[in-house]
Amino acid sequence: MARITTVGSLLVATASAQLLNIPALLGSLGPAPEDDPRFTNWQAPGPNDVRSPCPGLNTLANHGFIHHDGRNMTLPHLLTGLAEGLNMGADFTVLIGGAGLLSSPDPLGGAFDLNDLDQHNFPIEHDASLSRQDAYFDDDHTFYDPYWQDVLAYFQNGQTALKPAAEAIANRTRDSEAINPTFTYGFREFIFRYGETAIYLQSMGGSDADGVTRVDWVRSLFEQERLPYNLGWRPRAEPITIPSLGQMVFELFTVSPEAVPEGKKIFADSYKDVFEVLVGGSEVLNNITDGLAAAVGL
Repeated sequence: MARITTVGSLLVATASAQLLNIPALLGSLGPAPEDDPRFTNWQAPGPNDVRSPCPGLNTLANHGFIHHDGRNMTLPHLLTGLAEGLNMGADFTVLIGGAGLLSSPDPLGGAFDLNDLDQHNFPIEHDASLSRQDAYFDDDHTFYDPYWQDVLAYFQNGQTALKPAAEAIANRTRDSEAINPTFTYGFREFIFRYGETAIYLQSMGGSDADGVTRVDWVRSLFEQERLPYNLGWRPRAEPITIPSLGQMVFELFTVSPEAVPEGKKIFADSYKDVFEVLVGGSEVLNNITDGLAAAVGL
């Protein structure tokens, strides 16, 4: 197995001993053409397919932007698929991909399966989900409509916005804390939950300034794990990046009725910082991603 972490040339050896041309890969990223059949070709997971606790990753697998079976998620594959399907920026994909690699039974193997992400409190699963039950109640990965209906009740006139989205998060926190005797909620969980809301708002067309987009598009993502292409949605023109998500996390926090756990302060870069701590720091992240983290500025 070849694994070279020298990033100066940005030409590194991957776990499969093939050379990865990082500049060429990063330069090729972007949303697929509007006539790409994957936007409208949707297939539910089969009995041998695996999925994650994340509706966005599951949706991309259902459309074939990433492997439909949910297996063998390498970073180059994720970078291409997330960009083509949702115009997710390379920095975000490297962070989530690095966390995925650490969740794998073989973190140095260069790939993970989507169901590797289904581990309580690591790397992305957590209590008080908007659309899943807590792990205490056994099934923390299947869509749970009663919680989701509570979220939808905060939105009016068929539109999302930052304030009701933040209020929905705070409501789920209160509910989960009241019924789950093992409820876990620290700064990490706080940041990830607000980050996940920023992701669904931005990926479904929400303005970075106010988070306004169509509720029916968001419902398609969560309820069917389907891109709402036939409803008029298209990937946004600008990539969704760690800075754009971090800024929305900050904006959501400023209008939220919820106090930050541990009394910490929220900054625009808190989202990135929590992810890097999760994977053991920027040096570890760069090592497990074969130099991609450094190449995208992480």
